[in-house]
Amino acid sequence: MSRALLLLTICLLMVAGACQFSPSEDTDIAPPHEYQLERRQGQRQPVILIPGTLGSRLFNNENGEIAWGSFSATISELRDGLDLPIDRPTLRENADNLRAYRVLDRAEILLSEGQGEVSFYAQLIDFMSTTLGYLPAYGKRFHRGHDLFVFFYDWRRSNVEAAVQLKEFIDNIRRDLRLRDEKFTFLAISNGGLIARYYLRYGGKDVVSNKPVDEPVQPDWAGLKDCRRLICIGTPHAGTIDALHLIHDGYSPNLLSRRYPPSTIFSFPAAFELLPEPGEPVFVGEGGESLDVDLWKPEAWEKYGLSVFNDSEQDRLKSEIIQNIQPDEDREAQFELKMAQRRTYLRLVLTHARRLRRSIEGPTGVPTSVILGVNTPTLARVGLIGTDGDYELLFRPRFPTRRFDPMADAMYASGDGIVTRRSGLGLMLPQSPAALLKRGEEFRNSLDEWAFTPFTHREMFDDELLRLTLAETLSRP
Repeated sequence: MSRALLLLTICLLMVAGACQFSPSEDTDIAPPHEYQLERRQGQRQPVILIPGTLGSRLFNNENGEIAWGSFSATISELRDGLDLPIDRPTLRENADNLRAYRVLDRAEILLSEGQGEVSFYAQLIDFMSTTLGYLPAYGKRFHRGHDLFVFFYDWRRSNVEAAVQLKEFIDNIRRDLRLRDEKFTFLAISNGGLIARYYLRYGGKDVVSNKPVDEPVQPDWAGLKDCRRLICIGTPHAGTIDALHLIHDGYSPNLLSRRYPPSTIFSFPAAFELLPEPGEPVFVGEGGESLDVDLWKPEAWEKYGLSVFNDSEQDRLKSEIIQNIQPDEDREAQFELKMAQRRTYLRLVLTHARRLRRSIEGPTGVPTSVILGVNTPTLARVGLIGTDGDYELLFRPRFPTRRFDPMADAMYASGDGIVTRRSGLGLMLPQSPAALLKRGEEFRNSLDEWAFTPFTHREMFDDELLRLTLAETLSRP
């Protein structure tokens, strides 16, 4: 046999061997197959899932209308919308008839060919069920075998109130399943991480409401008896500019839905609790330079026309007054009364939010894992341009992407589109005062581990790498 023929024969045998031992297209390497051993062992730690903002359905307990959680709720003008009152002495008294009743697992949407359904938390819950064998429980009653307990709360109201409800939720689990000494894994999504951090320190106690910002607060770590470890996915530990964006511009879930104006988001205490950390220089000028503007001072909101103090929102208020005014009422007096209520409420809610942020400073007190999306340009700061006493806030670049804009360059950082990498790790902006930078480093150093994936905040459960990272984290002893 010639040398050339011999070499050809060897190559053909190698190719045939490779084909013979190549993986079959029918081989199952999907997560449910990959984690079947963990699923069969059944040694799962029970999990409490704490969803983020917008993650619970709301209904009106007087007329039964669904205010949040269905497609019809977002396109119709309900008699009672999402706005909370803002004219009462305390945030707790600013209550309405809406109540949370279930996690937003799935929701109907209107597709081009008729009705359809989109998954929200159902995608995460189904993954945990099929991959690791968790048995989810909804509502306030629980039965033997349940080990994934899905919490829900009114995400408009303060996270302090959510922590109080979490205490009741855990007490119900212990009562029904007779789990006196069981500890849970808290799986916190986005804003749920702030609720978890508060609960670990104070349990179901309110140490924030109706107290001065600087009044000392000493955690008693009442929640440690309920939690074995904390897993945070996309939690803005140092706040998010997106909260300011929503308070300033309002919110529309999609192109077909109704728009919730700035006055609606302004009435949500929880939105203010998600603002960037007090002391961070979050405003930048045209050249990308930091501006000396304190977001946590009420005077700044009026001076720079933030949210309901913007000229267009004041015109909206005047229009509403004209539509509803009675013949014997004074339009100007009504307008001044409403604006005075907004100023009083703003001082109240900023004080409350700032005290909440102070109350959760420092380590969580339990082993903590953080999973973050880092592949999307994310707002870390907001542009502010002033001309002759008029100011404009910019939440997007002024120019096409190919043109260099020093303001836009200073505004963006890596993240998941809502939460920056730094905030997810508890780190402050690099331009922050030294004390803030030190505090952020201390929090980051207290974390047991963190992982980065390419997920985006609003579609995080679509990301397979996120799901696999979570499965690995949950399946570890």
